[in-house]
Amino acid sequence: MTSVLLVEDDESMKGIYSFALQREGFEVTQAANAREAIEALENRQFDVILLDMLLSDGMSGLDVLRSYDLKKNAPQTKVVGLSNLDSANVVEKAEALGVVGYLNKANTEPAQLVAYLNDLMAPPA
Repeated sequence: MTSVLLVEDDESMKGIYSFALQREGFEVTQAANAREAIEALENRQFDVILLDMLLSDGMSGLDVLRSYDLKKNAPQTKVVGLSNLDSANVVEKAEALGVVGYLNKANTEPAQLVAYLNDLMAPPA
């Protein structure tokens, strides 16, 4: 079972995404802010992190990536950035910190998210 850390401060989005992922067999741990995300990462490793880039606790997804060095601490973890912003600057910084994909929440339905993660986690052909 693929383990997912969903870092999302919007309660409705977090619920919708969690429900869709769990229904498809993903094990989902939720974090509502950067501090909860860092705490979860310190306690276990995940296969995937779905990371909102704009969080409401004064920290960003980029701050999470800077605070918990995934390249060093969990190099096998795949990080997917989530945001409603398509800022090339944010995307570039996120990729430099190990983000492998970036989804615009406004344009990503739950079924699309599930399909994206299934493709991301599929073994190489």
